[in-house]
Amino acid sequence: MVKEALFAIDIGNSCVDIGYFERGTLVWKEYFPSTPESMEIVCQRALDWKIDKDVIIAAVVPSLCDLLATLLENALAQKPILVEHFKTRLMPLLVDNPVSVGVDRLVNCFGAMRLYGRPAIVVSLGTATTFEVVSPEGSYLGGAIAPGVRISLEALSQRTALLPPVKLRKPAKLIATNTIGHIESGIYYGTVSMIEGMVKRIRTTLGAAAPVIGTGGLSSEVAAEGVFDYHEPELTLKGLLAVYLSHQQQGFGQAG
Repeated sequence: MVKEALFAIDIGNSCVDIGYFERGTLVWKEYFPSTPESMEIVCQRALDWKIDKDVIIAAVVPSLCDLLATLLENALAQKPILVEHFKTRLMPLLVDNPVSVGVDRLVNCFGAMRLYGRPAIVVSLGTATTFEVVSPEGSYLGGAIAPGVRISLEALSQRTALLPPVKLRKPAKLIATNTIGHIESGIYYGTVSMIEGMVKRIRTTLGAAAPVIGTGGLSSEVAAEGVFDYHEPELTLKGLLAVYLSHQQQGFGQAG
């Protein structure tokens, strides 16, 4: 039976995103670092909402997922729904090793299809910058992974003696006149140009003008550049809602 309330949890490499849905509307969300200590807090948040609800988890950190699942089962007297257990049935996966595809990437694609149709290109800016491609038929075709912005900035600072750490932000000038401005320009416009270039190549290969859906913690920093057709910062949480509804109502065959 589909419940009116859902507690959705996305455990990423750097951050845990949690959201609470009532009747299909995201009414509350929160973020924590991906640590064992945070799992205790997330479990308490689930207890705070005393409405009858289900819990669904997408996780790319198995140890944290196992810990949280145990905490939730003990606290709520019910097992959470773990998308990892049925991720290969969300949609046809036309890749060499379907089991190896990150569950968050598939949830994003599932959510993008339900929100914006197909084909689709999902660009996520988080720990890594990822590109996912959904065919006009609703199959997952694969994608690409590049180092995330923060990883690039940390590597640049740690591996050079004179370059200071900076944050991703739009610089005052493209052609900068000081060291910090140089780094800001290179990272910001380099990220924008990578997205533009990859999307152009993907569309050419796909042979279709697929819309681009942008998501991830850093997507808001570049969304104003027009690199996305749709900006969905909470795509994974909304994707988890779509997965939950399909799982409860229909089971999983061909998605879309």
